[in-house]
Amino acid sequence: MSGVHKRCYYAMRLEFKILARICGESLPPEYPYDVYGGPRQIKSADFDNRVDILPVADPNIMSMAQRVTLAQTQLQIASSNPQMHNLHEAYRRVYEALGTKQIDALLKPPPKQPEPLDPAKENARSLQMRLLTAFEFQDHDAHLAAHMAFMQSRMVQINPQVYALLQSHISDHVSFKAKNEVKQMIMQNPEMAQIAQQDPQQFEIMFEAEVAKVAARITTELVQGEMQQSAGKEDPLVKIKQQEVDLRAMDLQRKAEETKFKQEQENLRNAQRLEYEYDRLAQQDEQSDERLEVAREKMRQK
Repeated sequence: MSGVHKRCYYAMRLEFKILARICGESLPPEYPYDVYGGPRQIKSADFDNRVDILPVADPNIMSMAQRVTLAQTQLQIASSNPQMHNLHEAYRRVYEALGTKQIDALLKPPPKQPEPLDPAKENARSLQMRLLTAFEFQDHDAHLAAHMAFMQSRMVQINPQVYALLQSHISDHVSFKAKNEVKQMIMQNPEMAQIAQQDPQQFEIMFEAEVAKVAARITTELVQGEMQQSAGKEDPLVKIKQQEVDLRAMDLQRKAEETKFKQEQENLRNAQRLEYEYDRLAQQDEQSDERLEVAREKMRQK
């Protein structure tokens, strides 16, 4: 059945080619009506040898059961490692193999690709702990200035997670800014352009080295600017951490005093218990001596 199925596809492809050749030889050179947005002299050219006519199907799959099995296998493999696969497309292929209608109404739309945002919206999203994406064509200086100013606010200073998120996003802008500066330097230096044409691998190494140097310089400037702004100001994060340290020290001291008090009480109880045992033993010794004396007196009388 597999061989018969493939021969049917082959025969259908030949028939389509014959029909296309007849259309190309017999049809007039122009459309008998107006064509929106294009010339009219393309009627016979639609069926020339530049276009390959063939059935839009897979001759290796002859039944719906095979299509469903193949789609399910693809979905199973994709589900085993979702980081490397598009699960949305895998489920769509399963529904297409099943012949399901209105798949878009059944499946959720795929996640949207990140879009460029202005710095204010990025700052707002950082408070919602949503990931931020930098793009190469953005105004990196404006974004860096806006984010650095926002990081000085109290809302960010008391929230280390938001602070770290913004710092990561700033590093992305620093990387893009460094690459843009290095590209401008290369465009002004004809020797670097010549190296790029002669030895692309060596040029890539030099490019990455220059990007690292520029990124280090920009990062140093940002850190120094932040230190100058925070000079003379008490960092809220440091204050909070100091308060936490003080509270922990007070708690440790309290626990140490409680332990010492408990130990003293335990030692006092042990001393009292030993004194009681000593008195009891002494009393028992006295009673024993008295009994012995009574016994001796009885022996004398006898």
